[in-house]
Parts: sequence; structure tokens; C-alpha cells
Amino acid sequence: MKKNLSLVGILIILLIGTYFFHEKRIRSDFDKSLTKDLLFSGQDLHYIRWGDIEATKKNQQWWSGAQLLSHNSLHQLEKQLYSIRQVKTITGDKGTFFSTALSFKVNNEDFLLGDLTFDRQGFYLARGNQIMIATIDGTSGEITDDDTKLAEIKYQNFKKLFGLKLTNLIETQLFRYYPLLSAGKILIELESRPSFELNLKSNETVPPPIEGISVHDKIGDKFISLLTQVTLKKEVTYSESIKKHLLGKISFLGDHSSEIWELWLNSSRSADSYIVDSKNKRAWLMIGGTLKPFFVNLQDFWDKKVIPHSVLKPFSKTRVHFMQDDKSAYVNLINSEPLGFETSAFKVDSPKMSLLFEYLLNLGDKDQADRVSQLTNSEKKILLSGSHLRVEIFGQEILFWKKQEELILVNLTRGFKAHFFYLNNSFLATFADVLK
Repeated sequence: MKKNLSLVGILIILLIGTYFFHEKRIRSDFDKSLTKDLLFSGQDLHYIRWGDIEATKKNQQWWSGAQLLSHNSLHQLEKQLYSIRQVKTITGDKGTFFSTALSFKVNNEDFLLGDLTFDRQGFYLARGNQIMIATIDGTSGEITDDDTKLAEIKYQNFKKLFGLKLTNLIETQLFRYYPLLSAGKILIELESRPSFELNLKSNETVPPPIEGISVHDKIGDKFISLLTQVTLKKEVTYSESIKKHLLGKISFLGDHSSEIWELWLNSSRSADSYIVDSKNKRAWLMIGGTLKPFFVNLQDFWDKKVIPHSVLKPFSKTRVHFMQDDKSAYVNLINSEPLGFETSAFKVDSPKMSLLFEYLLNLGDKDQADRVSQLTNSEKKILLSGSHLRVEIFGQEILFWKKQEELILVNLTRGFKAHFFYLNNSFLATFADVLK
């Protein structure tokens, strides 16, 4: 019996060993198939030359002399080069396959980009004296209803990159000039407005949100997305004469270093604006409309929903209580597209009721209130003594306060006001407006 058990154990070990050996070999063969015949597989691309461009990679950035090159364009070019796969080598006269040859150099090798093949599913490429037919793996990023055109589209996109001139490739995203930019805190100061701070590590704002409101999740991601949009026209010579009128500044405060971008108007008669780095003696003429990080508000980083996200619950149908003066009604809100409403005692004005819930649940373009403010005790007493529609939903009591140029939804439960800039005077936000 013991001998049989031992034999069974040995058999199991052999089976397991065979399985893992077989699986490992299959996986290894699969991995090799992915990189087989790729021209630049395993290479570190550090030098590319074509036309008037001689691009050298330093610290993960591409430079042409002292000029920083576009990260996005060079990254795309790298991706294309890494995707070139050799189909087969051929012999013949280069003139036959390279009627409109485009020359370039990668690392220490010379290349010629030739014509499309006859079937337009590949292209001719010379690597030194070796001629080959090649293709580009991956997707083209373009939509076509003819799959036979995909190879040609990828070839044309690749060729287009080598048609770019140096003037087309100068980096225009300002943050790319600061590869070591690291900030745990961001201090934003703008003329005629209180300054505020974003603590990216703790995801907090200083000052903090008002009572009942919370900070957006990942405010660092939100700010960085704005930062990537800051676009320059050109770098200019640093000079104190640029500094005519200071509009604001952003301080990037890291643990061991800091950087400050100052936004200056060069003249009261001109809209030209400059970002100046006084510490590093650098300045850039900027493109207007891309400077939003300087003009964001503190509340842009707050979650300005009428009903906090933590309170909202998934539902197919929920009961909502409407009250104003001596009128009261319960309405079943049906989660459908469009929203549905059920009530027995009144007739629902569906368009206006839908609009009311757009504000109440922050739907569509009303995802966030335009601003929020604290509800004071005196305001609360005045509002409760007046004639205003009140709605109870998800344990929150919301009062609708219609003013001439804004609609204010007052969260009585949490003690804050959500302000919406408002111009639609046909919606009165009253009981009689939505329930007849």
C-alpha cells in the first residue's frame, strides 16, 4: 500500500513538472513570437536623424542641440520604430523600390524608407545595403471601413513623421521643460483674489471646504491635467523689462526644492502674456486660453453637488416627498431614460419635473453647482418662514430658492447652499410648477 502511494506521489510530481515545463516553453515561444523580426526589438533608441533634425535622447527627453523636442511627437515616432517588423529580405536595384526614398538614421544605422509594395500591405525599407519588405504592427489610430487600407494608413502616418521640420517639433508644453518638477503642495496666487493651496499628498485644500462639502478625489490629477494644457508660443530672452504687470503666480512646493511660475503682462496695451521663471532666468511667450491653472478657483477642487455622492444610492425606483405651504405629495422617481414619475393625487409636468431633478441630482450639464456657500442660522430661519418648495430624497431635505439670476438649492440637512447661474424664467421651481 505504501509503495503504491509512493508511486502515485511520484507520478503526480512528474505530471506537475511536465505541465509547468510545457507551459513555460509555450509561454516562452509565445513571447518570442511577439518580438520575432521586429527591427528594433531590445534596442534602446537614443539617436534619430532626418532632414534638419538630429535628435538625441538625454534623461528620457529628446533634444536637437539645445532645443527640447516635442515629447508626444518623438514618443509616437519611437512607438512606430519599435513596431516595424521585417517580413522578408529581397534583392534588386534600389531604384526599383525607392522612387521617392526618404532617408533617416537610427542609432548608428542608415535607413531608406521606400514605396508601398504592389499589394499595398507592406513597404520597402533599406537597412544599410539590405533591402526588405516591412510592415508596422499595431493600430493606426484612424477609423476605416476597409481593412485592406490599414497597412497603407500606418505607412503614411510613419512617413508623415519623417516629414516634420525642426520648427514643427519644438516642445510647446511648458511642464516638459521641468522634468524633475515635483510638488507636494501647489500655492496659487492671483491678483485681487485670496490665494489658496492644494496639498496633493493629503488631497486637501487650504482653506478647507465649507461644512457639508468635500474635496474632489485626486485633486492632483485634476490640476496636472490643467497643467499639461499650458502651451507656449516660443521661449524668449529673460529680461526684467518683461515684468510690467504681475497677474499671478503658481508655486510648486516640493520636499527639497521649489519652482515658481510668474504670469506677467508685458504691456497694458497688449494681451501678450509671459510666464517667467526668475530663479532659473527663463521666460516664455504664452498662448492665451491655455493658462487656466492660474485662474482656477478654490471651489473648482470641491465636489459641489447638491446631494453628496456618499449619500446617493443606486435605485430603480425611490420615493420623493414634495412640500410647499399646505401642499404635500409623494412622487415615485423611476430611474429610466428619460426619468419617469408616478403619483396618484397630482398631474406631473414632466419637462419641468425632469429639469428639477437635473438640478437636484446634478445630471447632465448641471453635474456641479457653479459655487457653494455656507447656510447661516439666520438665513435658514428666513427661508423656512417663506414660501419655498422643499424636497426630501435620500435622507436629505432640499429647499429651492429662486432668485432673479440664480437658482439656489439649499441643503437644509447639511447646511450649505448650491448656487446655479440661472436665466430660464419659465421654470419657477415651485410645487405648482411641477405638480398640477
